[in-house]
Amino acid sequence: MNKAAQVLRLIRVRQWHKNSFVLLGYFVLGDYANYALLLKAIFVFSAFCLASSGVYVLNDFKDIEADRNHFHKKNRPLASGDVSVKPALFLSGILCLASLSVAYAVNVLALLIVSLYLINNITYSFGLKRYPIIDVFQLGLGFMLRIFAGTVGIGIYISEWMILTGFMISLFIGFSKRFAELVNSDGSRDQRLVLKEYSVDILKSFMLIMASATIITYSLYTLSPRSVALHGTTNLVYTTPFVVFGIFRFLYLVLYHKSGEDPSSQIFEDRQLIFTLICWALTYGLIIY
Repeated sequence: MNKAAQVLRLIRVRQWHKNSFVLLGYFVLGDYANYALLLKAIFVFSAFCLASSGVYVLNDFKDIEADRNHFHKKNRPLASGDVSVKPALFLSGILCLASLSVAYAVNVLALLIVSLYLINNITYSFGLKRYPIIDVFQLGLGFMLRIFAGTVGIGIYISEWMILTGFMISLFIGFSKRFAELVNSDGSRDQRLVLKEYSVDILKSFMLIMASATIITYSLYTLSPRSVALHGTTNLVYTTPFVVFGIFRFLYLVLYHKSGEDPSSQIFEDRQLIFTLICWALTYGLIIY
């Protein structure tokens, strides 16, 4: 594999779709003809892609020794030696600075949010990911900051319930990821250190709580005064069954098939989840447009 391909693997371009949470505000607003707003959303999305790639490199640097002893992670560019440490750290710095520059081009608030995202991820990589519950909450905060950046960061003010929904679903996915990692682990040195602080029963309880919270907060979003005033309808409540089915389907895959170690891939590889997501988006768009 050539150097360019190794660098693309290092910055994990395939994970950029996680930053699509930034575009959620533009979608739920429904003002699709506002191209200036769309351009701002794209700029912020780009800033988060650069920032997330920068912290991925830092995380791989921090875990380089542990990754070399891991069955799968030993093939990562830094752990395998395909990319040298010094150029990788230089690249990480460039990506982080570029993300801040792009965010600043939007406005100061977007810059502040991206800065908080970088701080959150750096503290996660350099220590806090070893603490149970805190580790998943930091992942959830990362997604919540993405939603903030794509809403208030570019001048979109939607219901607070949508912000909470994004936070709840990120915690749900985060605890599901930890559950899948734990049940598929043999207790060897390959597993995450934080998994020793979890149990299957605790993680299952957290998952079910967050699944319920996601459904409740989304339902409240569809009927919140701000959403009704913004879209002039209460019909968004009829999109709730798609959310309920999607949550149940994901739970089924994690609990029965023990999948979910890579939730983002799971969502975009399962046909039923893809179909549900498309149906939700089409129904939502038709109602508000």
